[in-house]
Amino acid sequence: MSCWTYHRGTRSPRVIPDSSIQYSDMLEAEPDEILAQTSGGSSVDQILNKYIEALGGTQRVSNLTTFAAKGTYAGYETAFQKVPVDVLAKAPDQRATIAHMLDGDSTSTFDGHFGWIASPETLKPMPLIELTGGDLDGAKVDAELSFPARIKQTLTDWRVGFPEMIDNKEVQVLQGRLTPGGLPVKLYFDSTSGLLVRLVRYTNSLVGINPTQIDYSDYRDVSGVKLPYRWIVTWTDGRSTIELSELRANVPIDATKFAKPNPIPPKGASR
Repeated sequence: MSCWTYHRGTRSPRVIPDSSIQYSDMLEAEPDEILAQTSGGSSVDQILNKYIEALGGTQRVSNLTTFAAKGTYAGYETAFQKVPVDVLAKAPDQRATIAHMLDGDSTSTFDGHFGWIASPETLKPMPLIELTGGDLDGAKVDAELSFPARIKQTLTDWRVGFPEMIDNKEVQVLQGRLTPGGLPVKLYFDSTSGLLVRLVRYTNSLVGINPTQIDYSDYRDVSGVKLPYRWIVTWTDGRSTIELSELRANVPIDATKFAKPNPIPPKGASR
């Protein structure tokens, strides 16, 4: 059994898990890793160059050094009710997300080397978790790809896969790796617009390799650069949605925002 078997993406677990789902025949699906590359189609450079041009061009994308955003977060911790959220990022590889829960803030940070998640005790048994292994690599990928100017250097061992369909639209598929021999990161670009619409990254766990999928949409112009205002994160036993209402580019952000967070006790509790 897994967390998903019990929770099914909700905050409250089912009393009795559905074994027919857990042990049903596996659906046929394409291999996660691109092994056979296409020939005669677009190259890695062509797809990534089109992406940068779709965002606003090399110069404008390179000039993006920070952003501070506000919006809403909804996930299983909030019973899928929307709560305020702040998203902060600083080039080349720092990022913080602070969801303002009813019981206190839930904060995830990556300072360029290390990452943490801090949550009120009412949400998690461990108020502060330091990220390791694939979880740390995932935080680094998310932080670095917040600033696409260096996307070619962020990942290595690039490969081009066969086109696929997402929401009835053709997408071009690229695969890279954060480290040589590491787990793959797959990127899906709209064949028409050139924009990134999906990212899938993986982590090793005791029960096998787990994927995390991030779907991007609602791109808007911010100081000449198109940035997504909505993204959905889906993992083995849950899903969360962030929708932005405000995004400011190239604003000063204190480095302490990306440092190891201090767990915040639930509201009404003494420190």
